[in-house]
Amino acid sequence: MGLRRSDRRALLLLFTVFLAVWGGVLLDRWLLRPRPAPLQTLNEVAMETLAEQRMGDSGRLSENVPSSSDDDEKVLSQAETFAFDPNTADSSALIRLGLPSWQVKGILKYRAMGGRYHRAEDFKRVPGMTPEVYERLAPFITIGRAFRYYDKSELDADNTQSKEDEHQLRDSLASLHRPEKFKELTAVDLNAADTTLLKRIPGIASYRARQIVRYREKLGGYVSTEQLSEIERLPAAELSQWFFVTPNSHRRINVNTATLAEMGRHPYMGFARAHAIEAHRKAFGRIKSIEELRLLPDFTDSAIARLQPYLTY
Repeated sequence: MGLRRSDRRALLLLFTVFLAVWGGVLLDRWLLRPRPAPLQTLNEVAMETLAEQRMGDSGRLSENVPSSSDDDEKVLSQAETFAFDPNTADSSALIRLGLPSWQVKGILKYRAMGGRYHRAEDFKRVPGMTPEVYERLAPFITIGRAFRYYDKSELDADNTQSKEDEHQLRDSLASLHRPEKFKELTAVDLNAADTTLLKRIPGIASYRARQIVRYREKLGGYVSTEQLSEIERLPAAELSQWFFVTPNSHRRINVNTATLAEMGRHPYMGFARAHAIEAHRKAFGRIKSIEELRLLPDFTDSAIARLQPYLTY
């Protein structure tokens, strides 16, 4: 039975609309907005690689994978076993493990596209991987820390172990570098001793040793063991018996040539007194003795007494 004229027109119109829509899709896909191919799965990658080989594709991956013409059976018969990370092993290592060339190409391409093996079991998903081959290789699969998945319990256990290891290492290093204390009263030069020697004195550990050295540097050297009492919370009365000071082993400040900053940094001078000295030099010239400083503001008798050993003219 033939179609009526109106039916034929309707079918023709429907077919025309279909062609227009399909043509628009093709135009959008191939001409106007070419889109990147979706990320391939491991199976698709391997199958595509195998298909390329069977068509005689002469291309080579940058990692020099042998061509599909290699005798994979021979490779398998000469297979070795050694520790490897499937995320980093190169083509030659994978071939030595007995994997066929097409399988190696699939693995490398999967990695190049961002694929990762987070557990040894993930290697089972390699296309063509037989249970026998996997069981042979599984004991040798080592996944690097950067590629692993951890659950919370594993992370907590790992962090706990790391902290314990850190404490043990710190204690070991401390005992290794902890100096042996003096067993008898020993005279130590206060201006020559470093922190290691200072820590041999009973009652002095790292913090106190650094305090003594830092204050010595600020002063330019000690002129008396009594100056230890100026260090905050240092038991100077107990410790001073261990020290002596070599005469004239400290640095002096030349009040006629020193800069404002050099004078101001000294604990006994400060910037107020340093400014007074600088102003006096500009107004009256060279300072000839400590007596001139007595005329300046802030230079009390006690200040002069403390500063006198550190000044030169």
